[in-house]
Amino acid sequence: MIAFLTQYYRGLGHSQRIKFIAEEVGKKHDVLIIDQLFEPPLNYSVNHISFLKDFKPSDINNMFQFIMSEEMINFRIGRFIEILEKNNIKILVCEGFPFCRQQFAHEYIRYFEECKKRDIKIIISIRDFPWDEPHDTSLQDWVNYTQNLVCKYYVEKILVHGDPNILPLISDRTNHSNSKQVIDDILPLVEYTGYVCDNTMGPHLRINNKIYVSTGLNKEEGMLLFKNLLQIAKKFPHYDFIMTVANRYLTTKNKSKGNVHMVEYIPNLRKRLINCAAYITYGGYNATVEILKSGIPSIIIPRQDGAKMEQFVRAYTFEPYNFFKVINKQEIHRLKDTLEEVLNTKPDAFNFNLNGAKGSADVIEKIYTQ
Repeated sequence: MIAFLTQYYRGLGHSQRIKFIAEEVGKKHDVLIIDQLFEPPLNYSVNHISFLKDFKPSDINNMFQFIMSEEMINFRIGRFIEILEKNNIKILVCEGFPFCRQQFAHEYIRYFEECKKRDIKIIISIRDFPWDEPHDTSLQDWVNYTQNLVCKYYVEKILVHGDPNILPLISDRTNHSNSKQVIDDILPLVEYTGYVCDNTMGPHLRINNKIYVSTGLNKEEGMLLFKNLLQIAKKFPHYDFIMTVANRYLTTKNKSKGNVHMVEYIPNLRKRLINCAAYITYGGYNATVEILKSGIPSIIIPRQDGAKMEQFVRAYTFEPYNFFKVINKQEIHRLKDTLEEVLNTKPDAFNFNLNGAKGSADVIEKIYTQ
């Protein structure tokens, strides 16, 4: 069996990426996805377990305090050991750590120790730009040490779900304070897989006048975009703006104003994007890859959240290729003109590697047969 360890906490991006890879691996092997926290709202075609399946994030007041309590950490470690004892697992593919989720370092290292006792090989799965500096810069040395320690003592391979011809792990754009120090040690372990996407998505074919707007989880940035949409939507009377937000404040206060409609969730959004007029979104990994895969006319407004530069770096790295338009939140006044341009031009075709799920499965297969 090949197991995948991931974590659903707020956004679905990490869980979706692991789902696509696990389903590809599942064509040849028994597969188990282990979700360290909550049950994500996804339909799985492979076996899936969530440690906190019986809990709903919306029912918990202090989320971080709850999941980081000693009782819950010990519970999750116990469940993980139980799974290892009941299943003949040969490989564990761990999503993210040690390049993110350092607050869970003690727990993940315990997982890895239990795998090492059983000769289970460990593979790390990371997106194209994994470098996030800690908000507390005094922790940077500790983050570097943890990344080096984990990769040196536990890790067989690091799958980077990107294309080095576009965004290599180390470059002028990705030269964060933690990356250069760590890169020399981890580079021999790295395999670029290509970008991981939903390969069932077809090419964009516009048949309606809907403009989808995805604001993610950030209330402040969501409000900024919403206010600007209300101002410019009047200039586009023949289009319906459908704005998806995870924050309940926005959906309850402003469900519909003119041709701007607020919804908390749109089922099958990826399929709907294929036929929309345009898409406005933040520059997360999955959203960006969906745009590239199908050629959806799009504007990316990358989040700029202190040390978290992932979206900003990715968006401006891709911008010269003319796959989509980019404006940052300081340029939000350009939204109207940029949208007019997007609605009247066709994006260039994407010619880089989008077979990341298959590429990941191929690397995992090689390690499995060693």
